[in-house]
Amino acid sequence: MDADISELTNDCQSEFDQFYATALGFLNKYYPERTITITSRDPEYITPDINAKLRRKNRLMRAGRIEEADALAERIGADITEQNSRRLRHISPRTSARDMWAAVRQVSGKSQSDRVTVDGISASSLNFHYAAVSTDTDYQAPSPKQTSTIHPHVDYLSEWEVCRLLDTLHSTATGSDELPA
Repeated sequence: MDADISELTNDCQSEFDQFYATALGFLNKYYPERTITITSRDPEYITPDINAKLRRKNRLMRAGRIEEADALAERIGADITEQNSRRLRHISPRTSARDMWAAVRQVSGKSQSDRVTVDGISASSLNFHYAAVSTDTDYQAPSPKQTSTIHPHVDYLSEWEVCRLLDTLHSTATGSDELPA
């Protein structure tokens, strides 16, 4: 950017104007502006930068430069993850679970209106149906099996008694299975 001494002036404003014109000329020559369109149909995580990278990836794929496209796809995935986490960072699942799930549905592209409803079928009617299908009306409980007839007068232990006995065992006691405590 050599300038002749004859072109220099003492006017500061014109010198700045000339500098900016030259700098903007270089920028437009080496980094031309592109138009990126974001529509309302695009997901929330699509930014102009991500959209430009997606276009570049598609051009690389069509040109057969698969490895470069794969590397760019990984960067796009990281950018989308960062954009989603930036959007969801302000939502606390402890204080506003409803807002969190609304944001998750928005990110995943699912909405509550996607649910299919059928007239006459509800959760309770489904529960009743499956309970009826799963129930054997002819079922008869088997008679209790006596595993030991040596002492028929011995009372059985309840679950609570077994838990209490196990809890009060000394940590050094070894059972008949010879497994240490």
